[in-house]
Amino acid sequence: MKKDVLTHWCIMGIIQLGGGIVIKLQDIEFHQKAAVYPQLADYIKKGILLGEIVDGEDMPSRRELALRLSINPNTVQKAYKLLEDEGFIRTISNIRSIAVVTQDAKERIRCQLIEQQVKTFITDCKSCGMNFQQTIAIMTTLWDKI
Repeated sequence: MKKDVLTHWCIMGIIQLGGGIVIKLQDIEFHQKAAVYPQLADYIKKGILLGEIVDGEDMPSRRELALRLSINPNTVQKAYKLLEDEGFIRTISNIRSIAVVTQDAKERIRCQLIEQQVKTFITDCKSCGMNFQQTIAIMTTLWDKI
């Protein structure tokens, strides 16, 4: 495993709190090159996109999620704040947070995640010395194969 990857495996495979929302954690990896809180927010967004997180369900508490992931509760707070600012969760009286999932939210998440992947791909191509035409040629070839 690469040094820049800290892998967190949840023994139980899921977090389920108070009959609330279920978040699968068996595949979450935090990369040292980026702050953890946006990575956690992206992971939760993927859960929304995949239908694992549905509208109106309680999100895990910040402390419990931090404990299960072995991260600082302030990191979870930052991730939740980011999600709240983007309209994907709502915090009620600083006590609990609930998911806000609409078709519009799912579409925004899908676009955000795809844009992130494309940016990474383009950055990697440029760092390998590829020009625009070479990059498009690879994409065209792969598009037809997949």
